Amino acid sequence: MSQYSDCQSLSRLLPLNVLVVGFTETEMAPSCRSTLLSLEPTPIVEWVTTVQESRAKMAAGDPYDVIVFNCSQEGGEWGQAWQMQGEEKDALILGIMKVTDSEGAQYPFAEDALRYRVDEMIAPTVLKLGLHQAQERKQLLAEQQRLCRQLGEAAYKIEMADVASTVLHNVGNVLTSVSVAANMVEAVVDQSSVTLVNRISELLKTHEENLGQYLTEDPKGKRIPPSLEKLGIHLIEEQQTILKEMKGLVRNISHMKEIIASHQTMAKSVGQIEFVAIGDVLSHAMELSFQPGDAEWITIHRDCQDVPAVSVDHHQLLQILVNLLRNAKQAMRQKAQDRHDLKLSVNYQNGNEAFVVMTIQDSGIGIAPEHLSKMFTRGFTTKQDGNGIGLHSSIQAIQGMGGAMHVLSEGIGKGAMFTLTFPVQKDVALS
Repeated sequence: MSQYSDCQSLSRLLPLNVLVVGFTETEMAPSCRSTLLSLEPTPIVEWVTTVQESRAKMAAGDPYDVIVFNCSQEGGEWGQAWQMQGEEKDALILGIMKVTDSEGAQYPFAEDALRYRVDEMIAPTVLKLGLHQAQERKQLLAEQQRLCRQLGEAAYKIEMADVASTVLHNVGNVLTSVSVAANMVEAVVDQSSVTLVNRISELLKTHEENLGQYLTEDPKGKRIPPSLEKLGIHLIEEQQTILKEMKGLVRNISHMKEIIASHQTMAKSVGQIEFVAIGDVLSHAMELSFQPGDAEWITIHRDCQDVPAVSVDHHQLLQILVNLLRNAKQAMRQKAQDRHDLKLSVNYQNGNEAFVVMTIQDSGIGIAPEHLSKMFTRGFTTKQDGNGIGLHSSIQAIQGMGGAMHVLSEGIGKGAMFTLTFPVQKDVALS
């Protein structure tokens, strides 16, 4: 379907709101009234007699698309009708006067409105033009709103896909540990010495009538007691190995359940503002973002002070922190070195108890100076597989909660630090 037909479809659904000031239906010239009422779809027309009434209408109802007023009324109020531009900035304004007034002084009108104060003879033509311009504008605005809704829905789907990607990423890391443990258990069981117990049992059974003589005098029998002792020690070691791996399996499976449960909660409707301890949210985000094996190459330094709870959307903040911690891990992976340091802190802002600050500082690849100002721009990313959505949506969410987010980096190879700032509610700070 063409763009024109889309607009036509919208026009059938969106009649113009028209305000006529200073005319009654019988006082307006028939040609003008016919032009006004013949538009498809039929406009919603309201008739008032004074400027004061028109202002009351504008203050109480929906905005008007077109305002037509009578410039021929005696008195100064119609000469000041142009002031409506400040109250109805988006309306197209047309003043109509009698032919005998055509030599009168011009009245100023809004720059974005029709600049016409026309006489009754050409008023129908100008009115028709104005109505069509207003209709096109309304169609375009409606289309813009529709596209904005679609963009919002697409952004939401991208965010949900990002949540799913985080789940798969985190669960995949845990599954690696599960797979290693399962393979270890399989190998131990496959090579287990427990089969020797059955062989020794069968051997003893064949000599059960002279078992004592067999174990003390027969060369083969004499080897059984020390073999059983060694076998017992070996089986205990096997059992301990299997138990250790099985405990790891249970722990990792439990961890996967927590990841899935947490992200299921995150995927539910957000917008519930509550007072939360952001240090606890940070701890939860760490559980979702790190696996036991990460301790082999990352040293995490935590400095979480006792600060008041802040008013935030708990689940939205959790998602933001998971995203920031995942970015930090990826940045550190990109910088080849044996160990990395990740510094996490929660504290007051420079001793100012009106604000709580959380920082996430990594020792990763860092950010180029020319990229710092673009980090929160929608669509900008330095990752080959990035979409430029995560940081943009994060700062939007933080700002929506009344907070702020900033990033600092001294350049490539020198790590980066993200700072999240939240205001403290006085009643909470004093409690």
